[in-house]
Amino acid sequence: MQTTAGTLTLQYVPIPVEIAENARRTRRDSFGHDLEVYRDTGPCRVCLRMSPAPENFLLLSYQPLPDRNPYAEVGPIFIHEHDCAPYSALDAFPEDFIRRELVLRAYDAEGRIFDAAVASSGEGPRVAAEFLSNADVCEVHVRHTSYTCFDFKIVRKAPTALLELDMAS
Repeated sequence: MQTTAGTLTLQYVPIPVEIAENARRTRRDSFGHDLEVYRDTGPCRVCLRMSPAPENFLLLSYQPLPDRNPYAEVGPIFIHEHDCAPYSALDAFPEDFIRRELVLRAYDAEGRIFDAAVASSGEGPRVAAEFLSNADVCEVHVRHTSYTCFDFKIVRKAPTALLELDMAS
């Protein structure tokens, strides 16, 4: 039996911490590129925060979608050079991104772009919720407006009742 939630609950997901840990340890990304250190203010794709003062970041290539079609692009992202606490407020739009103009791309189950929009400052959460209210959209990628670098993804949170049913099966 499947139940549905009355309201849409979203999760805001940074890159997998394993990718960052491996990059920091080997100084190479998943594509074999040697990593470079940059002193900048971010944002870090692990902790999802902008630094108030310049910090050391690693520049690496990242592919947020499985390699099933041409939409599975690879692009540059920054992570803190040293360990940082992964973003943990998964039920909240990352504070450091709320006031930024953002590109939001909605993807379907096949990893194809379903829709896209440029969200004005403060509008990212609303635009993402609109996209994810469509059953054909599986995830929304948040990106920088000028460089279109991947920032984080947004997905529907599974309703607790569904999780409990799945665990009981």
